[in-house]
Amino acid sequence: MVSQLKDHSLFIRAFETSPIGMALLAADGSVLMTNPSLCRMLGYNESELIKLGVSSGTHPDDLEADRHLWRQLVRGEREGYRLEKRYVHQSGSVTWGDLHVTVERNFRGIPGDDLFIAHLIDITEQKKKEEEFKKIEELHNLISEHSQDVILRLTPEGMIAYVSPAIRSQLGYEPEELIGQYAYEYWHPEDQKGGWLRRGNTDQADSRIFVYRLRHKNGHYIWQEAHSKKIRNAAGDIQHVISMGRDITERVHAEALIRRSEKLSVIGELAAGIAHEIRNPLTSLRGFVQLYRKEDLEGTKKLRNDVMLAEIDRINEIVSELLVLAKPSNEVYELRDVASILNHVTRLFEGQANLYNVQIKKELDPDIPLILCQSSINQVFINVLKNAIESMPAGGEVTISAKRTRDCLTIRIQDAGYGIPQEEIAKIGNPFYTTKESGTGLGLMVSMRIVQNHRGTMRIESEVEKGTMVEVVLPISFE
Repeated sequence: MVSQLKDHSLFIRAFETSPIGMALLAADGSVLMTNPSLCRMLGYNESELIKLGVSSGTHPDDLEADRHLWRQLVRGEREGYRLEKRYVHQSGSVTWGDLHVTVERNFRGIPGDDLFIAHLIDITEQKKKEEEFKKIEELHNLISEHSQDVILRLTPEGMIAYVSPAIRSQLGYEPEELIGQYAYEYWHPEDQKGGWLRRGNTDQADSRIFVYRLRHKNGHYIWQEAHSKKIRNAAGDIQHVISMGRDITERVHAEALIRRSEKLSVIGELAAGIAHEIRNPLTSLRGFVQLYRKEDLEGTKKLRNDVMLAEIDRINEIVSELLVLAKPSNEVYELRDVASILNHVTRLFEGQANLYNVQIKKELDPDIPLILCQSSINQVFINVLKNAIESMPAGGEVTISAKRTRDCLTIRIQDAGYGIPQEEIAKIGNPFYTTKESGTGLGLMVSMRIVQNHRGTMRIESEVEKGTMVEVVLPISFE
């Protein structure tokens, strides 16, 4: 058979000069011929490879797969096969080869006298790159799967092509729910003008840090800080955008509390400087107005005098509230019964509640513990309950509840009044912001300061025409 092959001079020339490793095999697995390229790839000369036979240099772990395919080929069950397998070089190093084996049936016109041609391409470098890529991919998957930051890949048009599992904890969505969606559809309307990939945006920078609000699956918004990078090809065209987003809602709220505290400090400093100076002339003015009212025996100027007196008292009330902000409380902390405090505050407003046709309902747990607090805590419940009653001029029901939650006491006052628009809730507690015609806005501001001094929190929920809920959470003790 070998002598017949050598008569095909063109075939032999191509065989011997091919850069691809080649071997001619007989049906019994013996090697008939090899070319120089195969010898260089495996580190053996031709006579050594002929002795090794069909599995020349095959790595032990790949030997069985190679033999199984060879047997199928010899039996005529297939006309060829391809297998990526490892080879052991004569030096002992391991290389990868892409093996193609084909068959020339009845080579000499005799049934069963088949010739098998093996082509071997060295793919060691390719395999190394694949292994490196696999490690990088595994690392990427490890980071994506376990990172608390959301990793996004966007198309140049802003469509979501990939989102990491952290999206579940941040926004409540499954990753597959967002694939193919327009990313900016989830941004808060007020933040969308900052969208990097939106049409008309002229920002050409390749990296940016964005802070914006994202809509949670439940409907509320969270704050996210995202580090984004445009990935371009050699021509400079954007291929995609990679973004890593972190939930900073707690940080934003903490910063808001700091700003609010700073505002309170400014108001306090202002009040400390002017409150006493205002009160001195107020005392004189009120005295003279009272004198004018006594001298008006016929009562012709009663309306004017009463209005002036009421307005002077209103100014004095504002100054008094400012003084609460101006000076830190030096009251002692004592164990007090919040249930008794709430019952006392309720009795104070019974008359006003009847006037407004408001029923006050109390839901106080029987095992409410004593808490460490100042007497000023009364003022918080007075201010909140007063607002609740005044928000229902047509009557209704106010519910006061109190219960222990772990190491805290939670008090809620719920009314059925006209409510507050969502966009206005954030303004509550700001100096002189109020939704009442005759209010000063200082009542809740003072209440928040008192709760803050007690290391507690105050939260407000409201819906227009449905009512408002004010929640005060106080620690049972400071230990």
